[in-house]
Amino acid sequence: MLFKFAIKDFLDDRKLKNLSPATIKSYEVTLEHFHRYLTQNEKINVEDVTQADIKSYLISCREEGGNRPTSLNHKIGNLKVFFNYMADIETIEKNPMKKVQKVKTDVKIEAFTDYHIKQMLNYYRRIKQRNMTLYAYRDYTIIVTLLGTGIRRGELCNLTWHDVDLANSKMTIYGKARRQRTIPLTDKLKQELIEWRLFNEKHFYSFTPERNVFTDGTGKRLTENAVGNIFKRLAKIMNFRDVRVSAHTFRHTFAKNWILSGGDVFSLQRILGHSTLDMTNKYVSLFGSAIKEQNEKHNPLNNLDI
Repeated sequence: MLFKFAIKDFLDDRKLKNLSPATIKSYEVTLEHFHRYLTQNEKINVEDVTQADIKSYLISCREEGGNRPTSLNHKIGNLKVFFNYMADIETIEKNPMKKVQKVKTDVKIEAFTDYHIKQMLNYYRRIKQRNMTLYAYRDYTIIVTLLGTGIRRGELCNLTWHDVDLANSKMTIYGKARRQRTIPLTDKLKQELIEWRLFNEKHFYSFTPERNVFTDGTGKRLTENAVGNIFKRLAKIMNFRDVRVSAHTFRHTFAKNWILSGGDVFSLQRILGHSTLDMTNKYVSLFGSAIKEQNEKHNPLNNLDI
């Protein structure tokens, strides 16, 4: 089968399985990039792809494309799913991805400190007070929502007012592979969302529950790229040297503070929407030493004469 036809067949199957548009797009980008590489090396049939071709491709991505381990592992994951499918439908006899392992990465999870958070929120508060614009208020509320829920950037963009149950203080999230989960809302976040909704109702005359919670100036769904650009601009303004300003850093911050406050890993797994405990346990291993320090400092035995 021609590789370009194999790509179309695979993507059609993913659409039939009702995967999210973002997931399908991710597969498409990886496979089209690999397809161009194969064409340059005069290979056009999916059956002719070997493990050596894939390794050469990955080396090219690293050395010529400047891909970091996380980007390489993303490509490896997408290619594994693709070639597993090709093997399942018996288009290929031998799976070239079978023994291709992911690249080792340095485990580094950055999180914001209280200082970082206060600086960012104070910046938006000053803008809100000086000029009550949609963008200043929206970006402030985005930060508060990310910090208070730990949701992913894509989940934030897909969130509608129908998903936010203010009466019962909870939020319904549709995560990876369309897995649904419910997140409780703190009183502080609930109040912020109530005020943001009131502002929206005045700003958009055609407000409906189906409207996205966070939109652009025309009321359309805010894209993931747009959210990324918000934090790129904020990063330049804040000029933090010790942490990356991104939506995902708020997710790490949520997890870190949950663990340091004594929250259990199973509840954290459910709130963050992790399919397994692997990633959740990484947070525990990274921030576990801080828990030990807090225990030494605050343990009730310290104040007892025994």
